[in-house]
Amino acid sequence: MKMTSLVAIALFVFVSGVMPAYSVTITVADPTCTGSYNNVNPETNNTFCEDLQNEIRKTAEADLPDVSIGEYGTGVSNANGFAQKGLGSDYSDKFTFFMVRGGAGAAVEGDLEDPESASGFGFGAAVTAGLNLDLLPIDKVGPIELDKMDLFVSFMSYNVDQEDDEFTAEGDLSSFSVMARYQIMDGIDVFPGYMLEWGGVFLHTGIQRSTFKADLSSVFDDQVVDVEGQSATFKNALATFDIETTTTTIPIEVSTYLRTIWALTFYTGAGFDLVSGSTDVSLNADGDVEGGSGGNTFDTTISANESDSGEADATNFRAFGGIQLNIPFVRVYAHINKGLGNDLIGANAGVKILW
Repeated sequence: MKMTSLVAIALFVFVSGVMPAYSVTITVADPTCTGSYNNVNPETNNTFCEDLQNEIRKTAEADLPDVSIGEYGTGVSNANGFAQKGLGSDYSDKFTFFMVRGGAGAAVEGDLEDPESASGFGFGAAVTAGLNLDLLPIDKVGPIELDKMDLFVSFMSYNVDQEDDEFTAEGDLSSFSVMARYQIMDGIDVFPGYMLEWGGVFLHTGIQRSTFKADLSSVFDDQVVDVEGQSATFKNALATFDIETTTTTIPIEVSTYLRTIWALTFYTGAGFDLVSGSTDVSLNADGDVEGGSGGNTFDTTISANESDSGEADATNFRAFGGIQLNIPFVRVYAHINKGLGNDLIGANAGVKILW
């Protein structure tokens, strides 16, 4: 495995992309060379020792992310909150008593046509319970008609602990939200029997908080670098990537839906988010590079040590939409979010039951 796989490890859940060398500093120490490694390479007029050092540096700098560590932290902060959108409320049904739903998805900040340039990723998952407030013993609170208001609570806690011969991953994903939905415009049953029903207009708001933490490490040995028959091999090399992100958002959304031929519902809407979030990122790697035997030896070390943090953008506008398959008491849906004025995009899917 390449020395530069230290970054691919970090991004394995997102993209096995590469980035230019300026983003992470790779240090190759001045080597200690004896014997034939000090001979002059006729192709370059440098010693083989110098050429091997240059080749090791090029190998180490060949595959790194397309953005700086700090910019990556900002992208993860943005995508982490964006991945939760669509999981905390409901956009495609009215229910009389309650709703329970499970869903999961992801979000990316970057150009989908150039995934290697993406600056962040996020994961979202939640179990959501919804309750129509008409169950309360009162009909109204001021101007608020309780039969038009639903309250949703969402949560998720999940951890990963995976290890094989070369790779170790430990991570935690958690989320919590409280959302309210109010029908501000009544729907119309255009053709009875759910042949064509417009659901009306809904206002959604609340608070969502999500946290993602991952500690990734990999051993990478035995890659050979060769210059005109003089070679060296990576030994005792270890790369680690740690990321921790927390994002809190206050979404304000407007949505509507159209139910057609009973079995399908289409919905759409727009949202504005107030966002507070930050991400800490660190990347470390070190290893030995050795070659030769007897009186002909090459020895150096290689290392990378980068850490930074990034803050989420304070506001975000987005559009969203989705489709739902309606089965009695059960719904299967797919939801997509698209940032407006930025490169954020996300999607999630799930199953719900309602009554």
